[in-house]
Amino acid sequence: MTAVLRSEADTSTIEAVIGGLIRAWNNGDALAFASYFEEEADLVNIHGMHLHGRQAIAGLYDMLFRSIFLASTTEARFSGKRFLAKNIALVHARVEFHGHSGPLAGAHDAVSTLLMIRHGSQWQVASLHNTKITSDT
Repeated sequence: MTAVLRSEADTSTIEAVIGGLIRAWNNGDALAFASYFEEEADLVNIHGMHLHGRQAIAGLYDMLFRSIFLASTTEARFSGKRFLAKNIALVHARVEFHGHSGPLAGAHDAVSTLLMIRHGSQWQVASLHNTKITSDT
């Protein structure tokens, strides 16, 4: 089996996508958030809700950023990246969420699993699955 080649440019671009998702979240910008996803992407939130498609992701997060996630912030630390092929990466990140009101007020941690696909020189999220951490793991 041949080793999968990966470049520092790919790693930097993937990290830039994750950084863009975080910035969009912190700015409450659902369209910018959804722009990092492929048109037919999937997103599963911490409650198991499955969204399919960039439009569905933008629509739900627009509502959430104006309600339960209003003024919330998040940050992420990479916990692993693995290139499955030259144009496919599996990425794990530890995410810290800080809610300011409602049932999600306070700090919460999650693990995000992202399947990312490179189209030309651009990486996009094909699938993102969030799992809330309920203990110190």
